[in-house]
Amino acid sequence: MITSLLARCVAFIALSCAAALPARAMEIEGFPIEESITEAGVKLVLNGTAVRKRGYFRTELAMLYLPEKTKSVDAVYKTSGVRVLRRIVLREVPIATASRYFINDFKQVATEAEFKQLITDLGELGGVYGTISKVSRGDTIDTVWIPGKGMTGRFNGKSLVDKYNKNELFYQVYMRMYVGPTVHDDFRNGLLGASL
Repeated sequence: MITSLLARCVAFIALSCAAALPARAMEIEGFPIEESITEAGVKLVLNGTAVRKRGYFRTELAMLYLPEKTKSVDAVYKTSGVRVLRRIVLREVPIATASRYFINDFKQVATEAEFKQLITDLGELGGVYGTISKVSRGDTIDTVWIPGKGMTGRFNGKSLVDKYNKNELFYQVYMRMYVGPTVHDDFRNGLLGASL
């Protein structure tokens, strides 16, 4: 009886101590992952994470933050709420190569009509790429959608543009590069919460 009581006391103390410890932060590829962030005064939760590979190399860690978790691609495309796609560079890439990857990926997910319609938006984004000389391991790139304002970007926390792009179609096609039907299943499913 004393042994049973002692065992219960030890178990209670162990559980109490474990509950008092702070939760361990998630880490992927050596980088800490925030479970929630605040953007434009709105708390967003981590919907999912994924690591993109180009050939044999892991090139970026992507995190998708939404107002609430979802497994629905259509919900990700909606522009009615704040969204943040955060990417951490895992491998140094010359900016010319990064631009080429982007254009190829964009062409792959856009219809021919959409690509023609969005050529001005692509040109503006190309101008933004021109302001960055290279991307190195650990660099952070945020793509942010804010309802009523539009899409903007940050590089290592610094704004890349002076004005927001209000074109909802551009945002939706952009997001197809991350959760669209042509994206590798593991990557898309990771951002849709399968990784958590």
